Amino acid sequence: MNARFRAMLPVLLDLVVPIGGYFLLHQGFGLSAFWSLTIAGAATGVTALAGTIRRRRLDALGALIFLEMALSAVLLFVTDDPRVVLAKPAFYLAAAAVFALVTCFVGKPLVYESGKPFATKGDPAMLAAYERSWTVSHRFRRAMRGVTAFWAAAFAADAVLRVVVVYSLPPERVDESVWLSQVPLVVVFVLAIVVTRLWMRPLRPIVEANRATPG
Repeated sequence: MNARFRAMLPVLLDLVVPIGGYFLLHQGFGLSAFWSLTIAGAATGVTALAGTIRRRRLDALGALIFLEMALSAVLLFVTDDPRVVLAKPAFYLAAAAVFALVTCFVGKPLVYESGKPFATKGDPAMLAAYERSWTVSHRFRRAMRGVTAFWAAAFAADAVLRVVVVYSLPPERVDESVWLSQVPLVVVFVLAIVVTRLWMRPLRPIVEANRATPG
């Protein structure tokens, strides 16, 4: 499994598992829309939780998962409106937006860390050059912060649009909402990838130059 597929896997799971699980449980087994959405959504949380246990540390993603699972437990007691469950991902998308934005000012930007495997491809020399570029190049640091801020805006936009789409339809049309609520995620994610590739392309020569720099 290559690095690009591993990076895409969580997004693919977030799209395929909740949608497929919902229709399987709702139309195949006759569960209510509320419980079908709840169980299908929990499946991705369990997968992510297993990853946190395997890493033996609670990172930002793990913390978001625990918060999301706690929110799910609360929803089970206070509502049976399937739209609430369907809009729930907006909570951790908004949290991810805040987290990404904070990393622009505290520590290293989110994109710097997440982009490291793609830029270095496991090459120790490229890894050293990548890290050195952060230290010596203002342009490199500015681009990393800019792209991270863009992803923060993308997460926030997805959160808002998801809520708008879900609550623009009544509860009895939840089947349509399941599909339509994923449209903002797909559009925003594709746009963010395109912008990231265009923004990051000029940084490759900077990393290469630092690879050729002794010490």
